[in-house]
Amino acid sequence: MNFEIAADEFSPQYPVPLVEQITEFLTRAIIEGRLEGGKRLVENELQRNFGVSRTPIRESFRILEKNGFIITTPRKGTFVRRMTRKYIEENFPIRAALEGLAARLAVEHLENQEIEQMKTALSRMAEAAAKNDFRSYLKHHFDYHMVYIHASKNDSLIGILENMMRHAVWFRFAYLWHQENFKNAIRVHQKILNLFIKKDANELETLVKSHILNNLDRYLQFPGLEK
Repeated sequence: MNFEIAADEFSPQYPVPLVEQITEFLTRAIIEGRLEGGKRLVENELQRNFGVSRTPIRESFRILEKNGFIITTPRKGTFVRRMTRKYIEENFPIRAALEGLAARLAVEHLENQEIEQMKTALSRMAEAAAKNDFRSYLKHHFDYHMVYIHASKNDSLIGILENMMRHAVWFRFAYLWHQENFKNAIRVHQKILNLFIKKDANELETLVKSHILNNLDRYLQFPGLEK
């Protein structure tokens, strides 16, 4: 598997469920590139490395596959999902349109408490970026977006966008992109917040869509991207 776990890298912390901890550990390894696209994940090796039984490994695989981080092929095994140019080219226009719509719908529902949640998430994004803590940065970035996505009050839209934003391709490239561009990203997110405060639905939808689409070309330049 070419992926060794140091003795102190995985240390179960209870009462957090073991499956959750394993899933988080493997997710980080994929996002950070320590587990590369196409790498096979072998249950027995992971059992030995983590010091756990087969059951939590299998349950973690189920969650990771649902979130788009791995794929299981009958009679071949389980592999880290490869990042493809085709997926990004198809994914970003859809996400841009749907998230722009979510932002528009959220304008009439977003309350002061949710505005404060976005302000807090944005502040924590800036703090994490200043410390080069991009794991935390992505968490707060995700939280920021999910505030107004949930405020759209459209359950179908929320479900689709949650799935798209949790996808391995998004997280992996966001991790790389924001390390280089976090200052500009924070400025854009401040503009989005300001438009929510002003309740400018038209400008807000346009900015959210353009922000996502503007990242497309940059994402397509990352090394290791397959056709």
